[in-house]
Amino acid sequence: MSKINKLDLLKKLYSIITTPPAVKEEVLVEGKDGYLSIYRAIKSGWIKVVSPKKKTKLGLGAGENQAINLAIERKESIILDDAFAVKAARAFNLQVIRTTTVIFTALKKNIITKSEALEILNQLIEIGYYISTKEYAALMFKLK
Repeated sequence: MSKINKLDLLKKLYSIITTPPAVKEEVLVEGKDGYLSIYRAIKSGWIKVVSPKKKTKLGLGAGENQAINLAIERKESIILDDAFAVKAARAFNLQVIRTTTVIFTALKKNIITKSEALEILNQLIEIGYYISTKEYAALMFKLK
């Protein structure tokens, strides 16, 4: 969401986001799209960087691995889109929130309009967010 300047949606929906150091390292790269908004969110304290105590290896990237471990420890839901990471999180009975869920939750709570939801979805796709044709069609139906 930071890459398309919509990080504020997460703040409006969840007030505080907890993320592990590996995710911070992946996204907080100077010059990378969204860097400044993430930097400011961490500085202001609504994104908190917390290290998981357990380091169970799940066969995923460092960010997903730490994020799932942290969510298990804190008994919190987790925002994920990677298919393998989603399966791993669900294997631990974690509530998985996908980016599309964030968009529709913001719409349902009148934080954004239908046209803004469509614009956000299309911006995400433009920057490489993968969504199947079937899921995209279902989302378009909901937005009409």
